[in-house]
Amino acid sequence: MGILKQLITASGPVLAYLGAMPLARMIPFRSRSVPPLLDGPVQRTVDFPAVQPPAEPYSWPRSHILSGNPVQTATYIYTSPDGLFAAGIWTCEVGTFRIDFGRAEFIQILEGVVVVTDAEGTARTYRAGDAFVTPKGFSGTWEVIAPIKKHFTWYGSGE
Repeated sequence: MGILKQLITASGPVLAYLGAMPLARMIPFRSRSVPPLLDGPVQRTVDFPAVQPPAEPYSWPRSHILSGNPVQTATYIYTSPDGLFAAGIWTCEVGTFRIDFGRAEFIQILEGVVVVTDAEGTARTYRAGDAFVTPKGFSGTWEVIAPIKKHFTWYGSGE
C-alpha cells in the first residue's frame, strides 16, 4: 500500500508537467528539419573597426548652428544596396545645432555628452553607453557638451 501511495503522490507533478509540455517536445526521437539557407550570393557580416577610419570634417549650415563650432565627421561602415539602410560612426565637436531627422535612427553614444531637446522643449541627456532611437520627423536641437562619438544606424529614404 505504501508504494501505491508514493506513486499517487509523485504522479501529480509529473502529470502537471506533461500536461503543460507540447506533445512534440515529449518525443525525443522526433527529428526536426534544419531551415534552408537563403538562395543568392554569399552575404558576410560587416564589422565596425576598433579605430574609426579617417573622415573628412564638415559643418552644419550656418543657419542651423546656434552656438559653438560643431564640426562633424561621418564614416559609413555599411550601406544597403537599395540605399535605405546605413550604419556608421559619427563624431561632433562642442556646440549646439538645430536638427531635423528625415529618417529613423538608432544611436549608441560611445564617447561624450549630448543634450537632445525636442520641439516641445523636452530635454534628455545622453552619455557614453546610452542608446536611443530618434524617429523620422524628429525636430529639435543637439547640444554637444563634450565631444561626441556615436555608432548609428538609420533607415528610410530621407524624404
